[in-house]
Formats: sequence, structure tokens, C-alpha cells
Amino acid sequence: MSRNTEPPVDVDEAIARIDSRGAKIQREQLERTLSQLQTDGELTADQRLVVEELSERLVERLLAVPRASLRDAARSSDDERIETALSLFE
Repeated sequence: MSRNTEPPVDVDEAIARIDSRGAKIQREQLERTLSQLQTDGELTADQRLVVEELSERLVERLLAVPRASLRDAARSSDDERIETALSLFE
């Protein structure tokens, strides 16, 4: 029987890494989209705010399931599942 000698995975760190990656992608895509919209004409402050809020909501909804899965994995001490989730967001 082999024993895992690596320390347990910190689920809070895993969630922070996933959130950081999501925020980075959100910012990149928001800048790209706002730039494209600005090329087509002036955006009002309200329109810009709507696009920003949409991008934030999309990322939040997309990451909700991986966060919940990571918390569930932590409750069941499933380090392998946490490591797999992390590898998807590197």
C-alpha cells in the first residue's frame, strides 16, 4: 500500500488560484470587448457599466460550480480531485 507523502492540498489556495485565473481572463476579454465597441462608436458610461457587470456575472456563474466542487472535495479529503481541478485552471 503506497502512502501519499505530499502535503494535503489547501482548498482555499486552490479556489484563490481559480478566482485569480477567472479574473485575469475577465479583464482581458472585457478590455477587448470594450475596445471593439468603442471602435463602433462612443459608449455611454451606463453602457460600459452594463458590459462590465455582464462580464463579472458570467465569470462568477462559470466559476461557481468548480468552487463548490472543490469545497466538496475538501470535505471528503479528495486531494486528487482538487489537484485535477487546479490543473484545469493553470
